[in-house]
Amino acid sequence: MVHTPRPDPEPVLADLRDRGFEVTRLSGDGPAAVAVDGSAPEAVTDRPLAVEPLAGRRGVGGRSALGGDELALTVVARLAAAARDGQATLFVAAPETAAAVRDLLAEPFLCRAETDGHRTFYTIPDRIVLTDDSYACVEADETVTWREEPTGSGPGAHETGDARLVCAADGTVRAALESVDSLRCPGPEPAAFPYRYSRGEDRQMHVADHEREIGRFTGVAAMKAHGYRPVPLPLVPEHHLRENARLARAWTVATVTDGSVRYDTA
Repeated sequence: MVHTPRPDPEPVLADLRDRGFEVTRLSGDGPAAVAVDGSAPEAVTDRPLAVEPLAGRRGVGGRSALGGDELALTVVARLAAAARDGQATLFVAAPETAAAVRDLLAEPFLCRAETDGHRTFYTIPDRIVLTDDSYACVEADETVTWREEPTGSGPGAHETGDARLVCAADGTVRAALESVDSLRCPGPEPAAFPYRYSRGEDRQMHVADHEREIGRFTGVAAMKAHGYRPVPLPLVPEHHLRENARLARAWTVATVTDGSVRYDTA
């Protein structure tokens, strides 16, 4: 598996100029360019466009190997930055990466799945910080997942809109929070999770349950080897898209094939 470089946005920028846009090339870690005052593809928006080339990873047989969680974090960060600046995002990507981006941005927007209005989330590397400044931990062999579940029961329970946030691993619920808002500052209480961990003055990871310390490990890898897995933060779209959230949904994905530019829009 190899990383592929960001695609050259110039063919897309040239097409935008033909559409009447004034295009300004940028440098640094932000978008490659900003395009204003033109006829947007499919007229999805009349706001300025932040042109964002997306790198990918190529796996066996040339297929895209960019992980969904990794891609979701990259995409939501670009959408949020553009929306804060009053811009819509135009992603430029190779065809295989573009297909993954379109799937990610289609409904359910920036979520793995949705059932009766309740979402299953991607995760990001950030850990769950508890109110005592330790980190949430569960005993699990497999990857931790997050989903919403209706708080009621019986027919029509999903229609209330109330949902608890469930942390699961190995097919078993390991923790449940009142809602996605329970993750906002100051964060969950230590009692919300079966285990917690923190780095001690001895530089080791100290794992504890609700009663006592149950182990010390040289690092996170050693914790995982003994079955204790840090809990990743779920990617809750509204927690990232705090400004101009509607504008963040006015996305466009551009691909270039044999010199021809194709646009897919929200």
